[in-house]
Amino acid sequence: MNKPVTGPSRVRRLDATLANQIAAGEVVERPASILKELLENSLDAQASRITIQLQGGGMDLLSVEDNGTGILPEDLPLALERHATSKVSSWEDLQAIQTMGFRGEALPAIASVARMEILSRTHDAGQGARLQVHGGEVLASEPAARAPGTTVQVADLFYNVPARRKFLRSAAAELTRIQKVLRQIALANFPVAFQLLQNRRSLVQYPAATDAEARSARVASILGEGFLANALYLEQSDQGMSLRGWLGLPTYNRARGDEQYFFVNGRPVRDPVLTHALRAAYQDVLFQDRHPLFVLYLDIPAEQVDVNVHPAKAEVRFRDSRAVHDFLFHTLRRIIAEQGGDKPQISVPVQPAMRPLGLAMDNPGAIRPPSGPSSAYVPSFQQDLSVVAEARTAAYWEQMVAAGTSRSVENCVGQSPQEQSLAPEYPLGQAVAQIHARFIVAQNQEGMILVDQHAAHERILYEKMKKDCQSEDKQQFVIPEYVHVTAAQMACFEEQQEALRAAGLDISVAGPGTLAIHGALRSLDARNFAQLVAELLDMEKPWGQGDVEGNPVLAEMACRAAIKTSRRLNMDEMNSLLRQLEATPRFGQCNHGRPTVVQFSLADLDRLFLRGR
Repeated sequence: MNKPVTGPSRVRRLDATLANQIAAGEVVERPASILKELLENSLDAQASRITIQLQGGGMDLLSVEDNGTGILPEDLPLALERHATSKVSSWEDLQAIQTMGFRGEALPAIASVARMEILSRTHDAGQGARLQVHGGEVLASEPAARAPGTTVQVADLFYNVPARRKFLRSAAAELTRIQKVLRQIALANFPVAFQLLQNRRSLVQYPAATDAEARSARVASILGEGFLANALYLEQSDQGMSLRGWLGLPTYNRARGDEQYFFVNGRPVRDPVLTHALRAAYQDVLFQDRHPLFVLYLDIPAEQVDVNVHPAKAEVRFRDSRAVHDFLFHTLRRIIAEQGGDKPQISVPVQPAMRPLGLAMDNPGAIRPPSGPSSAYVPSFQQDLSVVAEARTAAYWEQMVAAGTSRSVENCVGQSPQEQSLAPEYPLGQAVAQIHARFIVAQNQEGMILVDQHAAHERILYEKMKKDCQSEDKQQFVIPEYVHVTAAQMACFEEQQEALRAAGLDISVAGPGTLAIHGALRSLDARNFAQLVAELLDMEKPWGQGDVEGNPVLAEMACRAAIKTSRRLNMDEMNSLLRQLEATPRFGQCNHGRPTVVQFSLADLDRLFLRGR
């Protein structure tokens, strides 16, 4: 049914209460969003101690008390007007925002949908002032006693907008959201002490963290001791940007990405540029359905980032997003590859009597372990890659690895096992045995090492293949190798031939149901190509082309070509594997994120056998 034609609607100015309620729809979603705005105000007021009190998960009462600079009595009514703020005063200020808040919308929006009371006093005033507002209407303004600082109480949220209150969840669910907001704010503001109370019972307390040990303790209290023991502390700077924080090892991951904290100039944000850089950095050391843990801080000149792009200030826009992306990606990828220094680091999951072997770097400007009891680092070593080689007598090894990588281990074979195990240039030590044709047992300066031979060789092959792809080091066959495929395999080839070509495989259709392999990377044994291609085309899980730094086809080829767990190795082969692994980037994990190496220190072994008791 058509609506009757009427005249044009008149333009009218909305009254202040309605305008504030519209703004509240963007700023005030639930108690957690109110807490975020009030905490940001307290931080902008230079508070060093903040106390939060709740009733009913913040729906019945949410109070934030701080010891900040306070608000002048004559400014209290003005603070409840839209776009009234003390944080920006000109267009230039808006282009380089230094504060957490800046729009002047939060307080009037909150006051329009709740019963609010503000009690504040400046440090040089003899007394404070109280302002009571219900549904946006000022009821009382009077002097009041208070220590310097500000208290904002928000009661009966959405009492005058019952439709909005129906969208709130249970008190327990709202409390969970509040605690998440508090964790974010606490991780971004170490010098500030926080306390959270529910019905006058203390739930969370974060003391002020003014040194490295206290900061580590706060991170551990939020993400757990396991995270701190399996994380690398980093500090990097380049082109006016700096990145610091804790980066979780690939082997320490979760099924959900709910323990990932990223801050830009102290502000917790979500941004597709940052997300893509982080995912790409972990691409070939983590299962695709797993998520890393991290607490990272990016500091960038304020004029290079625009925070005025989201109502809740949860997103940002970078002036040069490519530079930010590249800085994050290359920095994090290198640190993950090196895992604790300019040489690889051995990492393990947290378990009793086990710990990571960190290989820290000597460059103090790159990565430094945080001080404190929980650290994943041991003294650094110097590694001369010229001694990394493989046994000439290991025929099987020469077949499994490309001829271009074949070198001699005569530098280490002539030494006694004790000399080899103590050699600092061999962090993985000397092989002493093989267990069930699956694991290599070695001893080094620290104690005992277990190596998963398949996972280790998989990482070696993968990194070699990536290097060959970059240098286009391929072998062309004089006589093509043919492989017979099913209709499903042929369809997969037609769909994925670009990805196969990017992985160094030169394949063409030779006839109905037949493919011809004309060339491939030198890193692979040519005798395995037909079977390898057939297995790739049989993969049920789809794979894309990726890039040289994280190619799923290369990763799959390396996995299928690596030493199998049933293969028995002699001593020369085992030591050759250890030497090559030491020279391989990201050697702490295989291509799927599983650990390749586990270190048991002598102290760990002593504890296992109750020595010293």
